[in-house]
Amino acid sequence: MRDGFGNHESMSELLVGYATRPGAGVTADDPSLKASQASTDGALSVFETSIDVGPPLHVHDREDECFYVLEGELSIRCGDDFFDAKAGSFVFLPRGRSHRFSAKDGSARLLLIAVPAGIEHYFRDMSTAPAGEERRRIAEMHGIHVVQE
Repeated sequence: MRDGFGNHESMSELLVGYATRPGAGVTADDPSLKASQASTDGALSVFETSIDVGPPLHVHDREDECFYVLEGELSIRCGDDFFDAKAGSFVFLPRGRSHRFSAKDGSARLLLIAVPAGIEHYFRDMSTAPAGEERRRIAEMHGIHVVQE
């Protein structure tokens, strides 16, 4: 039975709208995951997250990455372009273009949106991976590559 708040029986039926409660996600084990490959039939993934020091310069083969900045400010590089994004800003980082991002002062809270869906599998796999070669292998498996500055 669907209660309209992210509890789903099966995605084999017609896709329907839903809402997640504040502080809850579409899976019981990750309240930051607001939309997933399963809950959107592959359309998009959405996380509510906070960052301070972001990832190194990298490129995605499979998904476009977007941010809606909720609090704080991000410093962003996309290809040869550098820009800042304050709270209320939207950022689009297309697949195939190297990019990096970090909070300018302290931390920033944002919605991370990936299109199409599936990046949550990458984050899940990376959360338990030891440092080094295993993390590189996981990233490559998910079509994400760290690139040299």
